[in-house]
Amino acid sequence: MIYFYMLLAFISLPFASFAKNELSQFNKIRNNNFEVTKVFETNDFYFSQVSYDWKKKSNRKVLSRQGIVKSINMFKAHIFKSKEIPNSNKLKNWGTSLYIKSKLHFTKSRKIEDRRYKNKYLVVFSFPKKNVNIKIDEINIGNMIAFNAKNHTKLSKNERDKFLQKLGFKDLILLWNIYELDKKYNLINVLDKVNPIQYQKQIMDIIKIKNLNLSLLDKTPSFSYIIDNYLKNNKPTSKYEYLAVLSSKCAYDNDFRDNLIKNEIDTSKENYFSIGKSTILDSLSKCHGFLRFQKELSKPFSIDMSKIDNQFSQGKDLEGIILRIEKALSKSPLTFKLWNYYSACLRAKKLYKEALFVSRVEISIALQLNDMSQYTEALKSYSLSKIKILTNYNKQQKQFLETVL
Repeated sequence: MIYFYMLLAFISLPFASFAKNELSQFNKIRNNNFEVTKVFETNDFYFSQVSYDWKKKSNRKVLSRQGIVKSINMFKAHIFKSKEIPNSNKLKNWGTSLYIKSKLHFTKSRKIEDRRYKNKYLVVFSFPKKNVNIKIDEINIGNMIAFNAKNHTKLSKNERDKFLQKLGFKDLILLWNIYELDKKYNLINVLDKVNPIQYQKQIMDIIKIKNLNLSLLDKTPSFSYIIDNYLKNNKPTSKYEYLAVLSSKCAYDNDFRDNLIKNEIDTSKENYFSIGKSTILDSLSKCHGFLRFQKELSKPFSIDMSKIDNQFSQGKDLEGIILRIEKALSKSPLTFKLWNYYSACLRAKKLYKEALFVSRVEISIALQLNDMSQYTEALKSYSLSKIKILTNYNKQQKQFLETVL
């Protein structure tokens, strides 16, 4: 046993000596500057210090967690600022920060301070320079598009909008904007049957209100009076937010469709699905696939999914499969797999515009359920239709679509 302790002491002493030397270097360059939040640099290390004001109600654990994240992110920003990245201005327009960060690799970083000091709380990380590597030669538009195609769900709203805008996929931007705005307001546009007396009472209460807010859509979903008055008196931050608000009444008038055409997101006024088959298909056509379903619409799951699975896998009687899927969707429109099958059947019939509409529903449901595996599948459906519809698509669009597939 004594030999074990001797060996442990032999290992720990050099490490302790190294840590002491590291802290000594930092204390020397910091020069008692505990007030500043910044990255210090020596010949051997980067030191990223975060300094918070310690107040009466400060929470040590909260400041520690925040400081760790901020310290590491501050170090990364320092590295990117100090390195010359080829075509950085051009790349910036594509929403590239997450991609560039993925090219930075570092090891053996350590937290060397996490403590209160007088009226400050300090969190400091050290990064050995010899263990910091940024792969500048891999940073280019081609690699970035492939990366963002797979990772745009992780981008900030601003970066994702930039990326999709550069690709010209305005409908994807709108789908994400509807999803994000729906977190605050009820943008459901396909409703179950409502109680006419109850709904009428709520309408009478609402029309007496002068300053209408979109939160009133919780009481009367898809009520065009609220939406029209809100847009008349409020200026959305972007055309996509404007369209996202309009989408909440798309099943009941043509304003949304006309604005899609005006903003070159869709270019045709024709109805692609046979109107009258069901409320779902009617709304699918009117809303060009930008649907949000009321949860109450999904009735108890009485459809036999196994029969649809078998019929779909056999690939026979395409018309019969489509009819069965449409009937099932009228009962359970929030079932992702049904829409996924539906878009595949429409593509098999070479109805690519209709399939694109359906793929938008797939994306919307995947986002609503926060299911990224479903989102990946939905994006494949979208890409398979988009690649057939686009004419003269450019290199970047092709790369995105092929990467997704």
